[in-house]
Amino acid sequence: MAGWKDILLDTLKLADEVKRLNQQTEKLSERTIDIDKRLVRLETMVEISQKQLPKD
Repeated sequence: MAGWKDILLDTLKLADEVKRLNQQTEKLSERTIDIDKRLVRLETMVEISQKQLPKD
């Protein structure tokens, strides 16, 4: 049976791991937003260029 010290240490380790994972999730969220913005710009450029092409 685990003693209270072991339980406390495990709880602290778990809390640190949760904080680390939360930071990574925030970074991934920021990167996803940046990629989405870039994709929207590319789509806009493609649409503008398609409208400027002469129609046959």
